[in-house]
Amino acid sequence: MSFRIAFAAFASTFLLVPQPLARAATPQAANPAQPRSQASLAIGNSLQQINITIARLHRTLDSINVPKWKAPGDVRQTTASDVDSMQRDISETLPGLINTALGDPAKISPAFAVYRNVDALYDVLLRVSETAQLAGASRDGAALEEQRAALESGRSQLGAALLQSSQAQDAEVLRLRTAVVAATPPPQPSKTVVDDGPATKPKAHKRTTHKPAPAPSNPQ
Repeated sequence: MSFRIAFAAFASTFLLVPQPLARAATPQAANPAQPRSQASLAIGNSLQQINITIARLHRTLDSINVPKWKAPGDVRQTTASDVDSMQRDISETLPGLINTALGDPAKISPAFAVYRNVDALYDVLLRVSETAQLAGASRDGAALEEQRAALESGRSQLGAALLQSSQAQDAEVLRLRTAVVAATPPPQPSKTVVDDGPATKPKAHKRTTHKPAPAPSNPQ
């Protein structure tokens, strides 16, 4: 008897559990734009993180002293040119691209322009950081390596957000296309005309001509 009571209590608890779960899942099913909003939020957060990263990189590039590095003159000259190029990019070009992308994180193309710029910036920073590890002061090498790792993390985060946004956009396009196809009425069946050839002409009736009767002859 106690087993039946315990089993009945367990069954009643099990049947009551799916109700709140179903209510909680309803808004997600009814709101197909939610994945798109989450992707836009991820892009916005990635752009903000990159904005913070390039501000720190700007300060780090101002603090290093390339002319005192123990490297050949042409290497120091090339490195100084790379540093100047990065400084111009993160102070003139990249902030404008980031602000444009933050204006509408739902658009992929402005954020992708930021990603391409950051990708090129990372290649230059990697080259300068490796040179600092070999011939620069230990303080400069450590600072540049820290900023390189931070920029790499921001670049990866933005790339993942762009991929998520593009997948959400593709899913939304597919949903709209499916809805349009479902709402379009099927085409009306076309009438088929069967051509049996020329119609048979009715037979023409011959007209019979009546000859006039001969006039009676006058009696003599």
